[in-house]
Amino acid sequence: MPNLWMPGATRHAIGNTGAMHGGPARAVWHITSNAKDWTYKNELGWFTGDGREVAPHLLWDPFTGEIAQFFPADSRSLSLQNADTIKTNRTGKYCIQVETVFTANETVNGQRYATVRDTPCKNLDQIMAWLRSLGIPDTWPGGAPTAFARDTVSLSTWLGEAGHFGHNQVPGNSHVDPGPMPNLAAIGKTQTTKPSTGQPKYEPFPGASFFRTGHRSPVIAAMHKRLVAEGCGRYQSDAHADTWGSGDERSYAAWQRKLGYAGADADGRPGPTSWAKLHVPNS
Repeated sequence: MPNLWMPGATRHAIGNTGAMHGGPARAVWHITSNAKDWTYKNELGWFTGDGREVAPHLLWDPFTGEIAQFFPADSRSLSLQNADTIKTNRTGKYCIQVETVFTANETVNGQRYATVRDTPCKNLDQIMAWLRSLGIPDTWPGGAPTAFARDTVSLSTWLGEAGHFGHNQVPGNSHVDPGPMPNLAAIGKTQTTKPSTGQPKYEPFPGASFFRTGHRSPVIAAMHKRLVAEGCGRYQSDAHADTWGSGDERSYAAWQRKLGYAGADADGRPGPTSWAKLHVPNS
């Protein structure tokens, strides 16, 4: 049985636990976004005091590596708003809420940090190891966050797919955090083969629901370039190269046919096998 309390995190059990509703395991990423006080000490005091009613599972400082835990993994936390009758905090076997002590464009030791991705991300490997032990896969069903903006996933995606979500993607919520995140799939992974000089790094399959009309991501732009390089570009224009649309679907279908797929297997919807063979550079 996995450890319900993360090893290495300080335990600040605040009570008020609640049962989960079951389903795929997931994690949801937030930032504290505090315009007045950016310190871990301040946020810890808030979540163990007046902010107990909106407390997450974990509080993480990416600069110092400090981590606190307020609820065990098998309890819901209180960081999300419901989506009508869907109690989003209770969705899944686990729904681990991670509050990152971060405010966009904050200055630490004289250096400005625009996004969480830019920070040292100290001890993020420990968080990822624990989340993996809970059965949470290194995928973003709605695509990794690329901006401080809403990108709400469908209720079917939220209820039915395991992996990582941004607060900006959870149905029923209005927040736009966490903004651009580091490549979680690469955090804490051990290199099992000897790397060669200049060895490319490829983007992992982001999940079928990532490829939906109008979804914008640098991953799609990188895929666009690879399809063109493979002679499979069926684009009428390079405008909006980072946004999934009919041109991408036609081009990906051409790639599937090049691989030998036919019929329903060449419908232009990416799958993990054809995606891995496309070698989309890591964005």
